[in-house]
Amino acid sequence: MNIAQVIENHPASDIALVGEGESVTYGELQQRASALRTALRARGIGAGDRVLVIGENEIEFVLATIAVLGIGAHVAPIRSRNPLPEVQRKAAAIDPQLVLMAATAAWVTEHSEHVVGADFAMVAELESGPYSENRASEVLSPVYDGDLDDLAFLLLTSGVSGDAKVAMLSHGNLNWVQSLLSENEAVGLTSDDVALCILPLTHIFGLNVILLTTLRVGGTVVLEAEFSVDESLRLIGEQKVTTISGVPRVWQAFVESDAPADTFANVRQLASGAAELPGTLFAAFQERFGAELAEGYGLTETSPIVTWSRGIKTKPGSVGHPVPGVEVILVEDDGTAVEPGDAGEIVIRSPGVFKGYLDDPELTSTVLTEDGWFWTGDVGVFDADGYLYLVDRIKDIIIVSGFNVYPSEVESILLSHPKVQGAIVVGTPHARTGEAVVAHISGEATVEELEEHCRANLSRYKWPSEYRLVDELPVSATGKPLRRVLR
Repeated sequence: MNIAQVIENHPASDIALVGEGESVTYGELQQRASALRTALRARGIGAGDRVLVIGENEIEFVLATIAVLGIGAHVAPIRSRNPLPEVQRKAAAIDPQLVLMAATAAWVTEHSEHVVGADFAMVAELESGPYSENRASEVLSPVYDGDLDDLAFLLLTSGVSGDAKVAMLSHGNLNWVQSLLSENEAVGLTSDDVALCILPLTHIFGLNVILLTTLRVGGTVVLEAEFSVDESLRLIGEQKVTTISGVPRVWQAFVESDAPADTFANVRQLASGAAELPGTLFAAFQERFGAELAEGYGLTETSPIVTWSRGIKTKPGSVGHPVPGVEVILVEDDGTAVEPGDAGEIVIRSPGVFKGYLDDPELTSTVLTEDGWFWTGDVGVFDADGYLYLVDRIKDIIIVSGFNVYPSEVESILLSHPKVQGAIVVGTPHARTGEAVVAHISGEATVEELEEHCRANLSRYKWPSEYRLVDELPVSATGKPLRRVLR
């Protein structure tokens, strides 16, 4: 079983992908993926190898991902918009056999020699190489026929430690979520659906829920390189979009825009996830456009779906019911179940639960039990109707527009500045992004110097929105930062 086969068994003339003015049919996508599989195998890449795929929401990125999966290798996707130091850190964590670039030639020219990796290749070069004639061949190179337990993706996530970890997701994990979305009557995805992909394909939400599931049913995925209301409006009308999934920041942007009130009249599914949807935003969106946002809950480690509001009455503030096949319990620190109506740590068991963290069996054993229960580090409460509400997070992860920001990573970058003596990073509520990053700094660095340093070394969503210069930082007797004091 190999999830690269999601592009098979569809009419060859049907449109699979739309991006940057180009359309690719399923027949063309199969031929291009076949030729790229051949080229990758010729470079010595095969089953079990780790391939770092760098790119954005673009056709070449999708092609690279499907081709790498198709030879049984493991895909580690990373955005090319990340600053070079961050790409290097992520590459080092993956230790890939190949770095496969799907992004612009300008990025390659500037950065390729600095990216950690045993080998380096561009999708465009491989496609125009000696196997390019295979693109027109009716005989496709074979897809690696593996097992459900074989790894498919290596995704950067926080884990529950607050530090960046690499989550290992199998073909079976991804396949289960795709089956759920494609076969459940409450969702009802079909080949007639056209999905607007706003979320980055390096994020499990965009990667599995939007891209791979839509391809599985034979629908069309419209790739938006970078979200903007104007571009989304154009694509919604031009491509006759029927499903859109986004994070709260996206829906807030629509509410604040001049978008017509009937913008989503022909869009049958609108879903919000990756971060908490404020009740005020839910109400504002419904009043503005006459449409409801269905909220859900999931994590990278669960591939990602845990709960949803599909096919049930929506309750603002709730992330809905556990989906069929998912077990959710709320527990105390010692693992005993909480009393009904009380809050507890969310613990999950499902076919979507990941295989653990790459090269870190010790951490894996602290969050994943032998019988398959995953301790999320999130705190929730069920109401009398079985709706789950998220209350808090046990760890210090900050979620900005649906993306995890690890305080320790931002602190490490800040501390690398020669004028910084100490740094503690915390999250603070933010009306637009859910949370914002606040950095408390001791030392002689100015705010301007700190801003320049972070912009050069961190992705935009990780930049502190505020720098507070202090004489002394609160730490414990062992030197650990006391973030709760600063919140």
